[in-house]
Amino acid sequence: MKWVLPFIVALALAGCSLFHPSTSSLPPQPEAPTSGGVVKEVDDSQTTSDSKLSASIAEARLQNKNGQPAKVEAELSVASSFLPPPNANDLAEAHARAERMNPEEYQKAIAYGMALQKKIDDAWSKMEADTKEAQRISALKDQQIIELKKQMEDVKRNADRNLYTMCAVALLTLGGLAMAFSKYVAGGSLMVAGTIVGAVPYLLDSAWFVPSIGIIAFVGLFATTWHIFKQDAKKTS
Repeated sequence: MKWVLPFIVALALAGCSLFHPSTSSLPPQPEAPTSGGVVKEVDDSQTTSDSKLSASIAEARLQNKNGQPAKVEAELSVASSFLPPPNANDLAEAHARAERMNPEEYQKAIAYGMALQKKIDDAWSKMEADTKEAQRISALKDQQIIELKKQMEDVKRNADRNLYTMCAVALLTLGGLAMAFSKYVAGGSLMVAGTIVGAVPYLLDSAWFVPSIGIIAFVGLFATTWHIFKQDAKKTS
């Protein structure tokens, strides 16, 4: 039985590799509210709304010059559909401005509107630029995660190889010592087991790993059975 044990040890060490927890890949990063389709959809909708609103107001002005109040009212109704209901204070301010009909007041209101529109456009441009930069940095981080994950897997693989190598060296050393003391069967078995254990880490990533485990199991089972049969034969003789 002493020379069957190394095969069992080799089988156990090789079989442990089957139960290593696999490192699961990271799930895909969900689309953030400031990235990709969300911002683009809002931007496109706002651009469409602003363009149609501007077109209706321009047409209303044209029809007003042509003396077509019904058409003016119709176009202004279309324009209003693209806008939220006015604030009560803003509505009162506009009504008072119209009653006063002061050209300087209108110029100030127009200048304020143009400045506010520029502020909005600048904010959108900055947000789009920040979004692109955030996407670029996110891609770099994802790449770093992939590289770090690969490095961790390499470190783990090297650590496993070192462990198997140490076990193989120990078995080969014991086998050599056993053979030096004329324990040729036990020594040879230990050296064969050491060779098998040393080869395990190099078989892990190959297509020969599972067949190798099967062969080791078969040899160990056959050797154990043969040894038991031989012992029983000795007892009965």
